[in-house]
Amino acid sequence: MLVASLKRPSPKKILDLACGSGDVSLLLQKNFPTAEVIALDFCRPLLERAKARGVRQTVEGDALNLPFPGQTMDAVTLAFGLRNFADRPKGLSEIHRVLQPGGIFALLEFSPPPFPWKFFWNFYLFHFMPWVAQLLTRHGDSFRYLARSISEFPAPSALCHELHEAGLKLLFTRSMSLGLVRLTVCRKLP
Repeated sequence: MLVASLKRPSPKKILDLACGSGDVSLLLQKNFPTAEVIALDFCRPLLERAKARGVRQTVEGDALNLPFPGQTMDAVTLAFGLRNFADRPKGLSEIHRVLQPGGIFALLEFSPPPFPWKFFWNFYLFHFMPWVAQLLTRHGDSFRYLARSISEFPAPSALCHELHEAGLKLLFTRSMSLGLVRLTVCRKLP
């Protein structure tokens, strides 16, 4: 869905922010073979893994201070990374800065679940998942961080307000996975 949301018009230059090991970047390369896809992350080992998997262009950098001139990207994608930004408004401002007028920002992110799923989701996130992770991997703290970052992420209406404040006009938003994940697609106003 994230990649498909960029189909019209077909972008020529795409920035995949917080690309991790390159899952979305690889899909972008496959679906837009003539586009320049730039995968950016601050974590060098993840970028090396992305490169080894076939991501053609990787850049080590900070999403809060993007190393690109203004108005150079036709599209920016971000999958499951916005909730980790230390300064979300600054990150959104940087996305706006590098997008060309009319450029698309496609965001896939966890979303606070609707009632009644919220009770089950919170139990799973804050209790069950960290307990299992600690038992199996000894990394329960990582899963507690994940739970906090998801629960502290703004509700869809508040996120839309933040996007609007950054100069991005909402095109559509779609709830997926029983409301636990949300695709949000915006356009930079000309």
